[in-house]
Amino acid sequence: MTTSTPPLREAARAIVMDADDRVLLLRYDENQGFWATPGGSLQRGEDHATATLRELGEELGIDEKAIELGPQLAERTKDHLVGGREVRQVELYFLARVSAADVDPTRAAQPDNIRAYR
Repeated sequence: MTTSTPPLREAARAIVMDADDRVLLLRYDENQGFWATPGGSLQRGEDHATATLRELGEELGIDEKAIELGPQLAERTKDHLVGGREVRQVELYFLARVSAADVDPTRAAQPDNIRAYR
């Protein structure tokens, strides 16, 4: 019996903290809903740090210049559905410091089924 490995999806995620060390989580409205840190898949030719900055702008409306991107803190591999297709997602997590005032979801270019911010 042969089992196949789902296609690889590389992703970058941010552990976003403000000056009071509060962590920002997003409620995504897919796969029955879940809370997660902001982030998403890499675009062709993009590195993880660059993808992290782009995703924060797309999902949260944060200007890249307002983000203090710190070190990579963790890595996780998980098989799950993305857009109805099973993938093996490898995520690198980066620390990102931002001012709470710089988070403006109304400027988000790609809100990605985000339903809540906490």
